[in-house]
Amino acid sequence: MQLNTFMICLDVGFLWLSRLAFLNLLWMVFSAAGLFIFGVFPATMATMAICKKWLHGEEDIKIFREFLAFYKESFVAANKIGLAFTGVSYILYLNFLVINANGANIVFIAAFYAITFFVLITATHIMPIYVYEKSSFVFLVRKAFIVSLLNIHFSLAILISQSAIYYLLFSYPASVLFFLGSALAMIQMWLAVRSFHRLEKKSNQSINQKKRVFNFKRISQRNKFNKYLNGPIAKFMIYFTL
Repeated sequence: MQLNTFMICLDVGFLWLSRLAFLNLLWMVFSAAGLFIFGVFPATMATMAICKKWLHGEEDIKIFREFLAFYKESFVAANKIGLAFTGVSYILYLNFLVINANGANIVFIAAFYAITFFVLITATHIMPIYVYEKSSFVFLVRKAFIVSLLNIHFSLAILISQSAIYYLLFSYPASVLFFLGSALAMIQMWLAVRSFHRLEKKSNQSINQKKRVFNFKRISQRNKFNKYLNGPIAKFMIYFTL
């Protein structure tokens, strides 16, 4: 019995490793198809879309067909998001070099690190949010910023886990060819989905609380009205009318 359980777990493990390896192959091929500069961002977005489906229990999807469809669909939007964040990151890097070379006052240094931090945490949620809802660039940035702040522990978890996986995979360079893009996308999407679920749960609790308050007020008003009807003045008015 224990041997059968072990073999089943082993089979499931190899199945998911093969899926992640194939997804990573698609990520590399389609990144190269866009000359990397214009291919890596839509390929990453498509990889996250596949991971989202897996996390929602859709395990038997046609990976290549779904990947290709989302790659085409998100090509412009993904490049807009990716190139914008790349440009901002490059500007921040130049500022970092200037600060290191020439120094700066404490206010400028604090502002620089604050902006860098906000850019990093916003980047943790913006692509997963786009996978869920395709909206304008400004809306995505604003929502990703708010969500990343409200769930700051998830944002930090994404940054730490991404760094750890990146370090681990490059410690064994051969594994990069099989799992770099898919592993990073899967862990980011897994944490982002839990981040969204937490906000959704809090939102539902807030709505239920407002409903309870509203019902309490309505019952209180009804009790006051009933008390008034049963009062001596109301009885006198009813008697006088009759």
